[in-house]
Order: sequence, then structure tokens, then C-alpha cells
Amino acid sequence: MEKPEMMQENLTRPWHERIDPVTKLLLIAVLTLLSFVLTNIFAEAALILATIFLLLFSGKLGSSMKALGFCAFMILTMLLIQGLFYPHNETLAFSLGAIAFYQEGLTYATLLGCRIIVIVLATNFFMRTTTISENAKYLENAGMKYKTVYLLMSVCYILPQMMQNLKKIQLAQRARGIGEQKSLIQKFKMILPILIPLVIKTLDQSMSRSISLQLRNFESKKRTVRALRRTYLMDKMFHRALGLTSIILIGCKVWMLINK
Repeated sequence: MEKPEMMQENLTRPWHERIDPVTKLLLIAVLTLLSFVLTNIFAEAALILATIFLLLFSGKLGSSMKALGFCAFMILTMLLIQGLFYPHNETLAFSLGAIAFYQEGLTYATLLGCRIIVIVLATNFFMRTTTISENAKYLENAGMKYKTVYLLMSVCYILPQMMQNLKKIQLAQRARGIGEQKSLIQKFKMILPILIPLVIKTLDQSMSRSISLQLRNFESKKRTVRALRRTYLMDKMFHRALGLTSIILIGCKVWMLINK
């Protein structure tokens, strides 16, 4: 039985904090699978709008839009390559001198770009509305082994850790007067040399955390699982509904591939 003060605290929390971490993970899976099932650009655009509204109503839109800058270069590269070299190119869209871009390749690249945007925005909703400790406690209480929980959380939070490390490097460069970037190309030239050290540092931090946990004997059978202080809104019902939806979408995608 919940204490009255705990019930009051749960009622005053924002709506996205009353949804459990597993439901959010399943929601990411559903949105990702749906983006791969859809083959129409307008339907993909509607899905992007849905994820934007999800972030807007949770108050996380501004911070999440910054993450799209990471994938903008990749999307532009896809548009360039597919517009020029897509195997099914037939209809000329436009030309820049001797370079011709075709409609089929641009359409295909746009579709792929929309899928990337959906995945990035949906993942950001999960990462910005839940904490590592909340996710770990919930998954442990659900019966998952702590080692598995740690591995899952490490994978989910690699990108945010990289973003934090990148901000630190950029601040250090600006303090030395060498980090001024005015154009997108200049920003890309600045990031490219530090990309490999950035990845290595992030992986090293993950390794250090893993060693620290092992030294504390985190896999001990005597370890007690902390009880959840929060209750979540219809978590079991959401798990079943979103899990079933994921299975249906996987079936649809397999059927589409078989009949292609």
C-alpha cells in the first residue's frame, strides 16, 4: 500500500515521469519499426511530427533538436550519393553543370534520412526523460540481472557521454582561442581530428566504471535490490500493448521483404 505522501508525489509528477522506462524503450522500438514499415515520405514526415510533439509536450524539444546536428552531415551525404549513384535512377530531378541528380535516388535518401530522424528523436525522448539510476532500479525490480542492466544502460548512454566530452573539449579549445567556428564546414573540420580520441575517451570511461563496479562486488548474490519509490501509470498494460504492436510490425516488415 502506498503512503499518502508518496501517492501525492506521484500525482504531481510530469506525465513523462509517470511512464516507466520499459514502456519508453518499447515506444522507441515501435516508432523505429513503424518508420521501417512505412515507405511513403509523407507518412514518415507525419511520424517525425509525432515524435516532435512527444518531445514538445515533455518539454525536451529544444535540447533534443541539437542531437540532429550530429546526423545532418550523414543525411546530406546520403542525398548526394544516392542522388547520383542509386541503381534505379531514371528520372532527372535537376543538374548542376555536368552533375545530374535523379528523383529516385533523392526520394530513397530522403526516406532513409526520415528514418534516422525518427530514431534520433525517439531515443532522445527516452534519454532525456529518464535517469540511469531510475532505469537500473526499474529493470532490477523487474527481475533483470544487474550485469545485464549495466550493459544495457552503458549502450544507451554512450552518445550522451560523447556529447558531454565534446562540450568539454570545445570549451577548452575556446578558452585557448582555437575553437571559433562560423560555418558548418568549419565545425566539421574541427570535430573530425578529435573524433577518434573522443570515442576512445568515452569507451575508457565506460571501462573505468565497469572496473569500479567489479571492485565493489556488484555481482554478489547477497546484494539487495532497492525498492521502487515511484509507481507508474498502467505499466503492465503498456508493456503488453506495445510488445504486441512491435511483433505485428516485425511481421509486416518480414511479409513485405518476402513479397518484394
